[in-house]
Amino acid sequence: MDILNTIQTLSKQEKKTLLERMVKLQEEAGELANEVLIIQKASGSERKKSQKKGIRNEAIDVVLVALSIYFQQGTTLSDLEEDLKLKAQKWKKTCSHARDLLSR
Repeated sequence: MDILNTIQTLSKQEKKTLLERMVKLQEEAGELANEVLIIQKASGSERKKSQKKGIRNEAIDVVLVALSIYFQQGTTLSDLEEDLKLKAQKWKKTCSHARDLLSR
């Protein structure tokens, strides 16, 4: 995927340290949380308006910063694919296990 090559290149060019990227990730996760609270009409967020594509845009920001951290570690696109496959398999097992528990 060409966009992943671009993200990998930009991640390597980024001057922020690991700590700075981690702080940025927390900031972006907070913005995503705010969008979710607004959509869910959580207490204290009733007067706030969600941005157009709010959750979608904030989720992408989280993904981009997380990928930046990932690629800063010297990983490759092949590493990403392999790691995603492993995590997806674990997730699939968890979902299957949860489904089995619910069907009892």
